[in-house]
Formats: sequence, structure tokens, C-alpha cells
Amino acid sequence: MTDPMMRRPLSSPKQGYAFTTLVCLFSMGLSSLSYAEEMLHWKDAWVRSMPPGAQVSAAYGMLMNHSDQTVTLSTVSSEISGTAEMHEVIAEGDQRRMAELESIDIAPHETLIFEPGGRHIMLLDIAAPPVGGETVEICAVSVAGTRACTEAPVRRQAPIADDTHANHH
Repeated sequence: MTDPMMRRPLSSPKQGYAFTTLVCLFSMGLSSLSYAEEMLHWKDAWVRSMPPGAQVSAAYGMLMNHSDQTVTLSTVSSEISGTAEMHEVIAEGDQRRMAELESIDIAPHETLIFEPGGRHIMLLDIAAPPVGGETVEICAVSVAGTRACTEAPVRRQAPIADDTHANHH
């Protein structure tokens, strides 16, 4: 006599439907993550080298929004700093001062430029200053949670621009 349990199918139609649904949802989630990662990307990022004893530096580069929607950056981070902040240099008559930016919008298919003397990323509370030639991870995070990270080389000064159309893509 055969045990009826041995002849039972491995899954019922309902279980098969649930499994298929989970696989589809998981796949959709992965494709959304892939899209999110491709939506923002860095170009020509770099970190200013620091004199001995300094605990502050700055990061620069271009962050491109390849999506059809505005992306709002809410935070930035770096593996070398306790705190990272987005700043803008504001001219007031003969004086210039830095102001922290809580967020920055990047319009669809536009590029946000972080550059010396303008918008930039301040890297604060640096315990171990990076050495020229090393790379430092810099991440920008949107209000939706999208992270765009890059490895930025440490340099003494900005790289020489060899592309006269650097602001276009």
C-alpha cells in the first residue's frame, strides 16, 4: 500500500501562485534598485588633500541626474569623515561666506556641480587625513533613499579640464 502523503504534489496551485508572485515582486524590486543606482552618477569627483594636522577637507565633482524626475539630495557622506555637509559659497559685497545647504534639487537630465569657490561638500572631523593618490568614497543620498557613491581620488588641486563641454551630457 502506498502512503497517500508520498503521492502529494510538492506544492498546491495556491502555493505556486504565491511563489510566482513573490518572484515577480522581488524581480521588480531589483530592477527598481538597478534603475535607482543608474539614475544618479558621479563624474570627475575628487577630494582636496589636507595639510598635516587638519581635520577638514572638501570634495568636488559633478553629479548627473539621468532620470525624468527631479531628484532632491538630502545628505552626503564619506568614509573618512565623521560629518559631511553640502555647502555653498555666498558673496556679500566684498565678503564671501559658506552656508550649509539642507537639500539640493537636481532637475531631470541636469548636472549638479560641486566645485571650489561654489557648491562643495565639506568633510569634517577627519581622523586620518587621506594621502594624495589614495581614493575616498563619497556618497550622495536623495530624500527617496537613492545612494550614488563613487571613489574620488585625493588631489592637491582640481584636475585640468580637458573637455570643454563638461557641463553638458
